[in-house]
This record gives sequence, C-alpha cells and structure tokens, in this order.
Amino acid sequence: MYSWNNISSVNRIETQFRSVANGLASRRADEDKMTTYSNKKMTMMELKRAYNAGEITLEEGRKRAKAELGTLEPYEFAVAEQGQQSLDPDECRKEDIQAMIDLFSDVLSMKRPELPADHPLSHYYQENDTLRGILKEIEDLVQYPLIKNQWLELYDRLEKYKIHFSRKQNQLYSALERHGFDRPTDTMWLLDDFIRDEINKARSLLDADKDDEFIARQQTIVDDLRDLMAKEETILYPTSLALIPAAEFEQMKAGDREIGYAWGQTA
Repeated sequence: MYSWNNISSVNRIETQFRSVANGLASRRADEDKMTTYSNKKMTMMELKRAYNAGEITLEEGRKRAKAELGTLEPYEFAVAEQGQQSLDPDECRKEDIQAMIDLFSDVLSMKRPELPADHPLSHYYQENDTLRGILKEIEDLVQYPLIKNQWLELYDRLEKYKIHFSRKQNQLYSALERHGFDRPTDTMWLLDDFIRDEINKARSLLDADKDDEFIARQQTIVDDLRDLMAKEETILYPTSLALIPAAEFEQMKAGDREIGYAWGQTA
C-alpha cells in the first residue's frame, strides 16, 4: 500500500518527466524551425543565383518561389541578403535589392505592422505617407509650364525628407548594426545618399533657372523615392521590428526627437 509520501514522490517524478518532455518537444520545435529556415535560405539563394545568371526567367523564379517557399517573412528575406558577400562601397546596389523584391514579391508578406503612434517606426511610416502626397504633387505640376515659385515651395517641403534620412542613418541603422545586421543597411545607406544627391542636384538646377534640365529629372526622382519607400516598408521596418527589442526602441525615442521629424511630426 502506497503512503502519502510515496504518492507525493510519484507526482514529483511525473512532473519532472513532463518538464523534461516539454523541454525536449520545445527543442525539437526550435530545431524544426531552424531546419525550415535553413532550407528556405538555401532555396532563396539558389533562386537568386539562377535568376541573376539568366538560367530562369522572372516568371519561372516566381513560380518556384511559390512552390518551394510558401510564404516569406521580411526578416527572412533580409537575413538572406545579409548572408551575401561584402558590399562594394563604390557601388549602389539599388537594382540588386529590387531584383530580389521582384523575384519574391508573390510570397513576401507586405502587411504594415500595427504600432503605437509614438513608436519610432510609426514616424517613418507617417513620413512616407506624407512624401507620397508630395510625389503626386510633383507628377501633377510637371505637366504644366514651370512657375518657379510653385516649384520652390514644393521643393522646400520635399527637402524636409532629408531629416528622415538623418534619423534613419544615425538611429535605426546603428541599432540594426549593433545586432550584427549590417550589409542591407550599408546597401540602403548608399541608396539614401544617392537619392539625397539627386534632390540636391535638382534643387541647384531650379535655383539656376535651368528649367528643362530640372523638369527632366523629376520622374526619376519620384520613381527612386517610391522605390526607396518600398524597400523600407517591405524589408527594413519589419526586420527592425523583429530584431530590435522594445526597450531599445524606447531608448531610441530621445535621439529621434533630438534629430527631429520631417514636416514637424511630434506624435
């Protein structure tokens, strides 16, 4: 006949067994996740290699991505990019990133995260939404004879986006690099600088009354800014949300306020 002590001992042993079993199950689940991601990464890299080498068309690559990857989270996409060879500092890799986005667009999650209004990433999204309105104004105004004061006012507003670049380069990129995520940020830093230079050059043409040259540059600037926002919202911000802890985002707020926000956003 079992005593209460015996029963208590059995219960303790059963509890230990359950704890061990749960731990083993958790480790197996983690291992399965790692294996799944490792396989995804290998598939992504092979598809990119084959596409860049001209062995498959964009349509063939997309079909294979659907069949072999299923769905792809932004951070998975970005980590694969991190695994590439070091970036040539003299080379702007705009087309390289865009090729990957195009190739995996059918399987890449595009959902905007739900964030508090004062979250550092919320400000970037808000600034992009404002910029989209300015770009529409540029596309509308370019259809009419140039009136310099209208363009000066519009470019005064457009140039505020440089604050977005400064905050992103000094705050967000730095945080990602502290977590070992540097290659995609290096790539995007080059693109930021390239577009900033485009805006500066266009403004200098406007100031110098070189109207035809100024107008000729507008669609390229609009296209490049839309391209940049797509990269930010598809890859950079979701990846930042996955890698940067909430406490670090909280600490980031003071530096963000010091640098400022485009168009005076303070939320």
